[in-house]
This record gives sequence, structure tokens and C-alpha cells, in this order.
Amino acid sequence: MDTLELHRGPPASVTYWAISVLSSRTMWLNSAAFLVALLSATDVLTIIPAKHLPLVTALVAGLNLYLRTMTVRPVAFIAAGATLPITVSRLVTPPSTGSAP
Repeated sequence: MDTLELHRGPPASVTYWAISVLSSRTMWLNSAAFLVALLSATDVLTIIPAKHLPLVTALVAGLNLYLRTMTVRPVAFIAAGATLPITVSRLVTPPSTGSAP
């Protein structure tokens, strides 16, 4: 990186490459959790006993958090295996007040 690049500051935007929603592990986990919850409705068929629903909900939430830490790419409704460039504007940092927290 040369001296000129250091004085320009960060770029105004960044390009990320989105993957297909069909390739997203988080989407498949949420789809499976939705299906289990739908089939566990009392009007349909009880797969998970009511006493275990809070544990299952906590487990799905924990898995979602874990997958979000592993997934940094955005997803898009595109063909499986395809990628799509997504331009994201840089966040503007608020001005400093000069005092440390």
C-alpha cells in the first residue's frame, strides 16, 4: 500500500459476493426448524412433546447463532451455485466526543 492510498481513507463502498439462498446452511436449519414446528402444532401432528419445546427452541436459537458466526456472506434468491455481487455502502462513524468511556 503506498502513501497516497493511506491518505484517501476507506472506500465509500465494499463489494461482497452473495451466495444462493439454497446454499445457505442457516436457511436449511431454519427451514427444518419451521417444518418441525409446523408439524408439532396440535392441529397437525405432535412430533415434539410440549414439555420439550422450550429446549428445542433454545437449541435452534443456539445453532442459528453458531451458524451466523461462521457465515459472513450475504444470500440472494439466485440459482444454486451462482454468486451475485452486492455493493454495501460504508457505515459512517459518529464524530468522537473526545472523552473515553
